[in-house]
Amino acid sequence: MAQKISMQQIADRLGVSKYTVSQALSGKPGVSEATRREVTAMAAALGYRIQSRGPAASGSGAESNASSGPKEAAETILIGLNGLHAEEPLFWRRVKEGIDAGCKEFGLIPHYFILDKIGEKASSLGELVGFPLAETKGFIIAGKCPVALLLRLKRTGLPMVLVDHEETVAGADAVLNDNVEAGRMACSQLATQGCKSIVFVGHDRFAVSFRERFWGCRIALDDYNGQGRRKLIPTGLKHAASPTGAGTPIQLKKWTIPYGASSSWKQSLKRRIGAAIESLDLPDGMICANDDIALELLDLLRLYGVGFPGQCRVLGIDNTAASLKAAVPLTTIDLAKERLGMRAVETFVRRCRYPEAPYEKVILSAKLIVRYSG
Repeated sequence: MAQKISMQQIADRLGVSKYTVSQALSGKPGVSEATRREVTAMAAALGYRIQSRGPAASGSGAESNASSGPKEAAETILIGLNGLHAEEPLFWRRVKEGIDAGCKEFGLIPHYFILDKIGEKASSLGELVGFPLAETKGFIIAGKCPVALLLRLKRTGLPMVLVDHEETVAGADAVLNDNVEAGRMACSQLATQGCKSIVFVGHDRFAVSFRERFWGCRIALDDYNGQGRRKLIPTGLKHAASPTGAGTPIQLKKWTIPYGASSSWKQSLKRRIGAAIESLDLPDGMICANDDIALELLDLLRLYGVGFPGQCRVLGIDNTAASLKAAVPLTTIDLAKERLGMRAVETFVRRCRYPEAPYEKVILSAKLIVRYSG
């Protein structure tokens, strides 16, 4: 039996209050039309049963929303997913749900295909994506994609939007999270809490976003060390304490683990932690490229008897549902997931309406979520 979807789950996915969801689904005033459309589209995408509430609710349900919203024909849009992301439940499944909700709002039909399965020398793109190109409206490419394939898709002349990835030679709009600011915000949080030795844990080759998050950490510490005791508090960073140990530069190191390679990355991380503890070289602050790595790290540190946040502070990035439910609630940086997907569809629709407009890079902001671990 499928899990029953609650208003609170819809609210959590969209980052709004349960009251807002209730008002939007009941057709009551006090909610903007844009928010009402987002709520009803997400509710429909998650399988929430929207009950008719009488005349006040007319036009606010998921079925009527498609007709009351922008007048787009019910055309198919091809959504390309990286094979590593297709079944990933913490981040990419939620991005996919956002894409589905956006498609429903604008009357589009999503057809998904796996990017890894497309050969560069194949004669027919239509056969490979499983849909005739003459009957599609265009492409949304979610995650990393080979440049050669992007250029091949571009040559079809159809609109294309990239999600969480950009490639200038492809000539396409891009919708991105601010990964550099996420890394900068995470590092600044540890710096303002007095950490003097910080390690970033990730794998550059897994995703461009991982590399950008490390760049953000470097930028933060370059600024922080260069300005002495100056408080480096980016937009959205709260609960910051005054830095301690003025005049002592903060050190930043990087641990590379084979993240994405089945479970071998967990063994690699365990070895790094064991070696650091044995050599008395455990940092007092650790930033992980995503929550998945951070949660595994927390479990390992607890296994070794390391206390939080006294001995070591740990931060993740993404703000997945698991980060809140962990035995040690994870301090993390909230990045868009459903909204990333929904914004990609909005950008795609705009490109279809204004094909000659300059290409856009839409960057969604990050927010610090302070919990127990950091």
